Amino acid sequence: MTARPPVTATWRDVDVDGATVRLLEAGEGEPLLFLHGWGLSPRTYAEGVLPLTSAGLRVLAPCLPGFGGSDGPPLTGVDLPAYAERIGRLLDVLGLEHPAFVVGHSFGGGVALQLATDRPDLVRSLTLVNSVGGAPGPRRGMVDASWLRWAVGTLGELDARGLARSAPAMLRDFLPNLLRKPLTLALTGRLALTASLAAEAEALVARGLSVLFVWGDDDRVIAPGALADVVSALPAEVVQGHHGWLLSEPEEFTSLIRDALVVHAMLERRRRGTALVLPEGATLADLLPHERRRAAR
Repeated sequence: MTARPPVTATWRDVDVDGATVRLLEAGEGEPLLFLHGWGLSPRTYAEGVLPLTSAGLRVLAPCLPGFGGSDGPPLTGVDLPAYAERIGRLLDVLGLEHPAFVVGHSFGGGVALQLATDRPDLVRSLTLVNSVGGAPGPRRGMVDASWLRWAVGTLGELDARGLARSAPAMLRDFLPNLLRKPLTLALTGRLALTASLAAEAEALVARGLSVLFVWGDDDRVIAPGALADVVSALPAEVVQGHHGWLLSEPEEFTSLIRDALVVHAMLERRRRGTALVLPEGATLADLLPHERRRAAR
């Protein structure tokens, strides 16, 4: 396997209405917002996310509130709207010229869906990877269990090869989050298990937002659940792997997200009646139409 060239990335703390949001940032160009899974931080995903900068993208990967050094919400206000509001205000503070392509994994997928619902002016497209939001219950497909059992099951999703590659990075993020914010971890774990966002997803699709669902075919922790009815009417990608497949196969994740963004860009151009012409040597950024600007609020 050919080694990837190193990507220059920086960490910084961003003040968002008096709260600190820890942000991993790399590249230049059209913004791509990546929202990580429960109990982790963008550091765990860096091997798969940062190479997207070579496609002409500015990668923005914040630590979600309460994780990785970002200030958490009040314990009485741990819900998806609160998480989406903090991330939306972060993008306001960063002053992006265009809405962002938003990619979310697991719990981050639920935050992404809520962000697109509450702040459509900030979201250009959604790519949801093994996302929460289908609500629990055996008939819906999601594992219905306590948050602690769910957490252990998540770690157990990795096979031997994946565990050897991903476990050190996962534990490096998960253990400090557990020690610093155990109640936040428990409350967000329960929130991930109970989140019901099928109606919101359906409304986003009806509104014309480009949405792509990605599922691991052997995910025993999160399944589409009620989101399956929405997925059936949309492009969907099924990959071989467990819930954390993108951590053990970062090259495949990078390739899949590149392809997903090309699809999003093509759909956006088609909606605007613009022909797709890709000159030789062009990057993904060259596919992206620039007609859309932030809506006045």
